[in-house]
Amino acid sequence: MIGDMIGELTGKIVGQRIIRRRMNELKLERTLESKGKIFGTDVTFIATTRLMERPQGGMYNWGNGVMMTSKGEKVVLHGSGISITGMGAGMSIRGVRYAQTTSPALSRLNNVALVFEIEVMPDGTYRDKMWEWK
Repeated sequence: MIGDMIGELTGKIVGQRIIRRRMNELKLERTLESKGKIFGTDVTFIATTRLMERPQGGMYNWGNGVMMTSKGEKVVLHGSGISITGMGAGMSIRGVRYAQTTSPALSRLNNVALVFEIEVMPDGTYRDKMWEWK
């Protein structure tokens, strides 16, 4: 069951490159940076994701990231999802993340899946919302 919203981040795609393994397959790599609050704690988040075209449209996304609190505590995140192209160059991404941390303030993340929703704007800025999946 989807639980409470645990946080929201805002940020920007700060780098991207095209990776291609086969002639007809498009694969991208993106680096994201954002800031916001998780369980009321200020965090900075950086992640690298890979995106691969799906035959039916949109992209499959997977990646790794690290979230840091202002006290230097870290949360390692792994996740995946699918994206649907929006209007213009924007897109909407939905998926699940899993976290590992020793941070007392964020230890609750160790025991839940994090359902996320990311809205990427045409200019590369984005809003990332997360909920607990209990």
